[in-house]
Parts: sequence; C-alpha cells; structure tokens
Amino acid sequence: MLNVQQERFIQNIVKGMSQREAYKEAYNATYSNEAIDVKACELFNSDKVQIRYKELLQELEDKSIMSAKERMKWLTEVIKNIQKEDIYTVDTNGENVLVSSRNADLNTKLKAIETLNKMSGEYITKIEADVNSDVTINIELTDD
Repeated sequence: MLNVQQERFIQNIVKGMSQREAYKEAYNATYSNEAIDVKACELFNSDKVQIRYKELLQELEDKSIMSAKERMKWLTEVIKNIQKEDIYTVDTNGENVLVSSRNADLNTKLKAIETLNKMSGEYITKIEADVNSDVTINIELTDD
C-alpha cells in the first residue's frame, strides 16, 4: 500500500508528468533537480510503486476499450447518421484542420450493418436434424 505522497507521485506520472515534475508536486520538493531525479527514479523503480503503476495502466487500458455493447451502439449511430465522418486538410504549418463533417456513405453503412449482424450472430446457420444411431459395439477381451 502506498502512502499519500507515493500515490500522488504515481498518479502524476500516469497523467503524463515527468518523474521530476511528479516528485516535485507530490513531495513539494525544493532541492536540486539532480537530487529530485535520483529520488524520483528510486521511488518509481520500487516494487510497490511499480505494482501500483501497472494497476493504473491496466485501469486506463480497460476504460479505453469499447465494450461490445458500446461498439454496437456506435455502429448503429453511424448507420443513423448520428456519428459523422470528419474531413481534414493539412494547412501550411503542417497542422490538420477540420474542413467539414459528413454522414457516412452507403458502403460504410452497409459495412456497419454487416459488422452488427456478425456481432449479434445473424449469420450463424442453424441446422436441426433428428439423428437415430443404431450402433453395435463388439469387444473381444483377451488375457494379453
């Protein structure tokens, strides 16, 4: 279990701060950057902080992955023109600039419908049959 400062330190790192920045903020550290770097590195590499760091990364990963229900809802929104396709261009500075948004075209909607059908099992072929089996099994037992 981490103390409050250790938890704040690792939370700051997960938020994108450098080890130095995270340590300064969590511990209100005022000594030299070199000393802070050493302490931050030691803390970050400690077993308990690494365990917590991996837990937090897993939580972030879990939150970022869409559930099957969320994916189905998003595909339905594409089909119903709720989700738009953004059109970008690159300006003279090399930055992406949003030009417009448009509804999905027919091919995109058909692909969304096909994907939804696959997700819900619409394409599964069900075969029903009555099978009678009259099988006789002969077994010879030997002393071998």
